[in-house]
Amino acid sequence: MKFKGKEYAEVKDRVIAFLDEYPQGSINTELLSGYPIVDTATGETCNEYTIKATITPNPLQEPDIYFTGHAAERDNTGFVNKTSAVENCETSAVGRALAFAGYGGDLAIASATEVANAKAKQKVIQPTIKSLEEIDIMASQCEKAKLITTNQHVSFKKKRGEGYYDTKARVQTAKEAFQVLLDNDKTEEIKNVKENA
Repeated sequence: MKFKGKEYAEVKDRVIAFLDEYPQGSINTELLSGYPIVDTATGETCNEYTIKATITPNPLQEPDIYFTGHAAERDNTGFVNKTSAVENCETSAVGRALAFAGYGGDLAIASATEVANAKAKQKVIQPTIKSLEEIDIMASQCEKAKLITTNQHVSFKKKRGEGYYDTKARVQTAKEAFQVLLDNDKTEEIKNVKENA
């Protein structure tokens, strides 16, 4: 979706992208406050709600890495808020948390400070050069041992070159898959040695 000429990912699309990359990830929301106030702009009495959203990409293995977003809405503004202020507030909070986690367009986060914070947090989930080199070596070992085909190795290298392995989670998944193949090959090798002894 475009907004003022810039790409803007809707919250529903950010949620899909996040869960596609982190199927075990969690999205939690918490109503921090909800109380009547006098709207200074209109003088009306309305209810204001504040919600906090927390996005945790890998809650089981890396619970300390998470992203939060806050939102506040009043039920006297706009058509949607008159009937669904809490729901709209929750969606906004989730959208902001996902934006901090790297899911969203240029307009997903409001200020330059927030953008800088998001970039700093993204560094936490980016893979190291060493881990990328490790999966390259493992892929070569698997092809050499005929555990994967040449076409599979070429496909891996293509994805690698296009930047698919841009998070620790994706690198770890590839590493585990290659390791299973290599471990199974060693087990088979030991079995053959024993049978021929």
